[in-house]
Amino acid sequence: MERKYTILTILLVVLALGLVVLPKNKERKEIDPKVLLDGVVERSRYLSVDQVTHRIIENDPTLLLVDVRPADQFKTFALPGAINLHPDSLLSQSGTDLLGQPGKDKVLYGNSDLIAEKAWLVCTRYSVNRLYIMKGGMNEWFNTIIKVKPATGTPSTTDLDLISFRNAARQFFVGDGEPATVTTTPIQKEKVPVIRKAPSASTGGGC
Repeated sequence: MERKYTILTILLVVLALGLVVLPKNKERKEIDPKVLLDGVVERSRYLSVDQVTHRIIENDPTLLLVDVRPADQFKTFALPGAINLHPDSLLSQSGTDLLGQPGKDKVLYGNSDLIAEKAWLVCTRYSVNRLYIMKGGMNEWFNTIIKVKPATGTPSTTDLDLISFRNAARQFFVGDGEPATVTTTPIQKEKVPVIRKAPSASTGGGC
């Protein structure tokens, strides 16, 4: 896992360097290149799928999910309340209006991390704040929340709380339609509107 993270970090540094040498857009405020590179090696931009799921279930009004997958995948299944935004549209007027909303934590996700990381780099270069990535994307979300794994060995109280949360979350998303009561608190802070009906795509295409 650490090796995979190291490789991804190196790739992101290369991408960030590429963004640094691109011509500056005089109409947009850009951050200092060193700040951008420093941000690449930090993990504070990541939210776990458990954190994001907890905020969905708790109707956190500060959460804005931005799905950067292709439109056909978004239409097939997306997280409740998510907006589909093509990576090429991030700096369009509609994209900047969406990502510039005050009081919102903008959480990018793709199927894995790569496209979301590229989107994060582009948006961070132009000073979009409160910007995060759901670590592992939809693949990790399905494997963690929908395919709940049984405990092995002798689980700790924390492990049991996390398993209980994930089981309740799974019931919430794919159960009989009745919201599950989540009484454990294995996740940190916050909350987002839950829309059971799959949302319509706002933009086409995707990477």
